[in-house]
Amino acid sequence: MQTVTLRNGSEELDSLVITTMTTLRMMMNEGFTGLMALYDLHQVCLETGYQPAAQQLEYLKSLSMLQPNGRPHDSIRNIVLSAVQGEGLEMALVHPVGNPSA
Repeated sequence: MQTVTLRNGSEELDSLVITTMTTLRMMMNEGFTGLMALYDLHQVCLETGYQPAAQQLEYLKSLSMLQPNGRPHDSIRNIVLSAVQGEGLEMALVHPVGNPSA
């Protein structure tokens, strides 16, 4: 299994990065519902105590972005934090692999 180094310095399986990014892009293109879910996912990854609304929580669990306990797996957290830049209306997805200072 091949690993890649993410922008946050963590190493993750290449296949998991590809799968997660596909899901994040799908969410980004789903309109308001997907964007709100992506925002909530990013906030959950940033803040341990952040709690999304019940509808968003269930949606993110259905996509396997959150575990049954409502928390992201460490690998998902690393990918999201490496791939999402900005917040709110300024939020964008970037390639999560590589050195951000390069």
